[in-house]
Amino acid sequence: MNRRTTSGAHPVRRAAVVGLCAAWAIMVPLGVAQASASASRAAVTIPAAAQPASSIAVASKAGVVATAASPHGPYNSMRTDACAGCHRTHTAKSVDLLPQASPQSTLCFTCHDGTGASSDVESQYTDPAVTANDPSDPTVTGYTASFYRHDATVTTSHVLGSNDEFGGVSNRHVECSDCHDPHQASAVDSTVPSAGIAWPLSGRLTGVSGVAVTNGAAGTAPTYTFLDGKSAAVQFEYQLCFKCHSGYTTLMSNSGVRPSWQMLDAGVEFNPANASFHPVEGPGTNTTQKMKDSLAGSWTGKLWTFSVDGAGGVPSTVRCTNCHASSKAPTAGGPGDDLSPHTSAYRGLLIRNYRDRDLMGSSESYSDTNFALCYTCHNPAPFRTETSTATNFRYHGKHLTGIGGSGSPGTSIDVLGAGQGNAICAECHFTLHSTATEASPYTRLVNFGPNVKPYNGVLTWTSTGEGHGTCTLVCHGKSHDNESY
Repeated sequence: MNRRTTSGAHPVRRAAVVGLCAAWAIMVPLGVAQASASASRAAVTIPAAAQPASSIAVASKAGVVATAASPHGPYNSMRTDACAGCHRTHTAKSVDLLPQASPQSTLCFTCHDGTGASSDVESQYTDPAVTANDPSDPTVTGYTASFYRHDATVTTSHVLGSNDEFGGVSNRHVECSDCHDPHQASAVDSTVPSAGIAWPLSGRLTGVSGVAVTNGAAGTAPTYTFLDGKSAAVQFEYQLCFKCHSGYTTLMSNSGVRPSWQMLDAGVEFNPANASFHPVEGPGTNTTQKMKDSLAGSWTGKLWTFSVDGAGGVPSTVRCTNCHASSKAPTAGGPGDDLSPHTSAYRGLLIRNYRDRDLMGSSESYSDTNFALCYTCHNPAPFRTETSTATNFRYHGKHLTGIGGSGSPGTSIDVLGAGQGNAICAECHFTLHSTATEASPYTRLVNFGPNVKPYNGVLTWTSTGEGHGTCTLVCHGKSHDNESY
């Protein structure tokens, strides 16, 4: 694959870095400067008298200097020794005068292993729950590490994060600086946006590049505009994600790939003109009382509280990271909290488990754990019992708890007609981002799994009002001939 000339992962000109570090070397005793130039792994100790009072150095495990002040800036004094924490003038081992060889994460983990920073990112990559999903494991043949991590620990050939390196190419890699500008990052959480407005970047993502979208008709690809993060700033979190997960870049081919394994275009999926979608770019289309009831209240497993209209300052849009984040995320908090999508024990980098490929066995009972992702926002009560009417479809509980053993053999959602146990959410809500890819897009995120069969050549769902509709299809061996509810 052809690449541009590599100029480094940090958005600071090489000459400027050399100048800063040279100035630092002049200001501290000669022995300290020599230590920095001769040892890439040995800790540098800077006498307190040679430092600003707010920037006392401490040694990290790999020998770079962490300071009491943030090494990520601001850089408003030439006396700061923060540059020496990440750069070496004469003994650099990687681009941008970095003291460790690539991958870039080697340097980042010298602090972000919990010793020089409060955030321990390194342990997320060594967590047995994540590493157990190794693609070389014969029990998970066909899986790839990217299903479980943004794999920043793999060496890549990388250019400046502010360059347009993903536009129009299949360039599937990730380094820390794809999502974090090391000279502008801060620990500031994302702030709750006004009603109907997408979530802004958190301080951890400040300065990174991304893409803006100009949407067209439902189901069509938007027009993309590259944002370098410097002269053109990224405003919303999803604009960073779209840099790699939309048609702005060349996505992996779905040719010959079974439906539940296909990679879809997030730029098409989250278009607010679509009939139905999770509200990432703008507010959702389902503003019924039933949806309000689904989001209200508290229960075990709930992480976030959202609204359909922004009433009371409760956000009406969601972040990508409310679903795609570390599986070790806190059990409660605010939707704007630090939610790192570095690794997860769950496929798709999901924050909680979601069963969507393997249908239930004929004697398998319902369990909340199969759909824990949904219950981070939605009340699980209507899905546990046949008697609940707390959603727009009053037979949720019947399908998830009361049809086991009555269907057809097979437990793969990709096989037409399969389904012999209780239903799973994905059979009626196959693609969770939106219904943009459906031939006849429905509202309320209804889009049927590939196992659901037409009835006499017809497969359709029609909403006839809040809490009412009709189905024409064959599911789990049962024919629905314009059946109403």
